[in-house]
Amino acid sequence: MKIGIDCQAFGAGLRHGFTTYVGNLLVALRHRYPDSEFLEWPCRYHAGWRIPHQLWWDQGRVPWRGLRGGVDVIHQPAFSGALCRAQPLVLTVHDLLYARHPEWLPTWRARWYWATWIPLTARHASAVIAPSEATKQDLVTLAGVPSDRVIVVPHAVDPLFSQRPSNNRIQAYRARQGLTEPYVLYVGAIDRRKDWQGLLKGFAHMRRTYSSFRLVIAGHVSGQRSDLTEAIRTADLGSAVVLVGHVLDQDLPALYAGAELFVYPSWWEGFGLPPLEAMAMGVPVIAYKTSSLPEVMGDAGILLDRPYTHTALAENMEHLIADQTLRSKLIEKGFRQAATFSWERAAEQTMAVYEGCVNS
Repeated sequence: MKIGIDCQAFGAGLRHGFTTYVGNLLVALRHRYPDSEFLEWPCRYHAGWRIPHQLWWDQGRVPWRGLRGGVDVIHQPAFSGALCRAQPLVLTVHDLLYARHPEWLPTWRARWYWATWIPLTARHASAVIAPSEATKQDLVTLAGVPSDRVIVVPHAVDPLFSQRPSNNRIQAYRARQGLTEPYVLYVGAIDRRKDWQGLLKGFAHMRRTYSSFRLVIAGHVSGQRSDLTEAIRTADLGSAVVLVGHVLDQDLPALYAGAELFVYPSWWEGFGLPPLEAMAMGVPVIAYKTSSLPEVMGDAGILLDRPYTHTALAENMEHLIADQTLRSKLIEKGFRQAATFSWERAAEQTMAVYEGCVNS
């Protein structure tokens, strides 16, 4: 087969969930199916990239490339999908968070695109890939996609995390960053999707017992969707919270592996790669018991039940720091849990979706 794959996810030039998914899936597909052809259709974002540019790409350029390239299937693995095209369309929808919570987006155009337009294009796709049963359920109930057209294909960890770095490498990275004290780690965007306020309050509470600990936050901080820096000042945490921003790929394994524990207080996740990456690096994880996170973590971490309070978060952080037996047990389970997810398996399941669309 010849498959055209929309690779606009690479256009931002930064590593995030979309690029991890598209990049690793392409590598696995080409390795597993050398007789098939996978055409990459890139586009580069620019400072003025807005929803009109997105729609022109999705609805104009992608179908045109499919027609010109003579592909058998179009796969749009992030964002929205083409409504008018000459070939079957496979659309990957990573989550429908903003169909659940449109109020978390700052503008009406963003709310329309994420909460209305993406569900609409999902209904018109030949097949929809979801990374979790939780997202599949949302596609059925919130977007109205027939259940038999939604196929669950879980993600896996990037090969970056295939092996825990050596202690020397971990210590060298920590020394470069000035992370001499033990630290709690969070990796991901800081916006309204995450309970970053609960994280700060829980960490402040925990420091009453473990005053030497620092909180390291890695990832993009959305100025429009959070006032994190002001909240840090208000909580009088000062240098106890370290904002490292974007971390280079080669440094991420050491950042994870150097942490005492990983905390992921997310309100909703389509899949949730950071907890899986932390487990692959031998770090015990605390997260909220919501959406796809129980599927990702299994019994290999601590999942907090509702109501999610900062005191419960703090108590579990303290427990996980103090109880070495529990830490060892969760670390071992985490290694095993992370190993159950495979990009090779994801490639096989995705190819089955392509073949089903062509043969239907």
